Amino acid sequence: MRKSSIFILQILLFCTILSIGRVYGAEDEILAKVGNDVITRIDFEARINSFPPAAQEELKDVEKRKALLDNIIKARLLVLEAENKGLNEKPELKAAMRMVRDDLTTQEYVRSYIEKKVEVSNLEVEAYYNADPEYKEREYLKVSQIVVEKEGEAKEILGRIKNGEPFNKLARERSIDVASKYVAGALEWFEKGTKEKEIEEALSKLENGGISDMVKMKGNYYILRLDERRITPKAPFLKIKDEIIRKLRLKKITALVEKEIEELKKKTSVQTFYEKL
Repeated sequence: MRKSSIFILQILLFCTILSIGRVYGAEDEILAKVGNDVITRIDFEARINSFPPAAQEELKDVEKRKALLDNIIKARLLVLEAENKGLNEKPELKAAMRMVRDDLTTQEYVRSYIEKKVEVSNLEVEAYYNADPEYKEREYLKVSQIVVEKEGEAKEILGRIKNGEPFNKLARERSIDVASKYVAGALEWFEKGTKEKEIEEALSKLENGGISDMVKMKGNYYILRLDERRITPKAPFLKIKDEIIRKLRLKKITALVEKEIEELKKKTSVQTFYEKL
């Protein structure tokens, strides 16, 4: 990888970003001056934190940090010139800036005033683990099928299978289901409980390799073979504990945010003109 690879077209990204120095102010350590504007350490670290972890790791290199600062300066020069030309007064740009401001400020408000109120106990985590169907043991089925239109035809095929004719051969020759007939009636793996009631009931009576009776469904007749069952055990509690904590925290944070919004509505006049949408 070339030394400056992570900075390719970086300037195009910076040109779209609100001048962060003006958000944070200049009381922090100044790393660069661009006209009467400044780029502070907070600006610089905020930009680094906007990158994915791998890029942040690369930016521990001094030369790459210098290159990043150079790109921030280039972007700031363009921002200042754009302001000199009045582009910052364009309504669509103002709207985009408000959107960025609103998103960032909302996130900071939630971090500063909502998240600290949230606690998740071990009892809550264990209860969620035991009750939520996402973490249950799962059974998956591999099934082959033959589908025909008439009952008499289904009886004939079923009799031939019982007399020893290969299921796969008959599926290719007689099944009207074009999605599966050319692969000997084979279906993709599916989770138990996700198919139609008639299919589930027929399969529940079968062992691996077993053939069902005729199943009438949606105007056609099905003959099913259970090829294989596979059990996926419930994930160990300790393996997914942190994941559950994150989910419960998010759920509680969301509820508190909604509650906070309802309280704010009582103090602030809000008018909505849906008819203009």
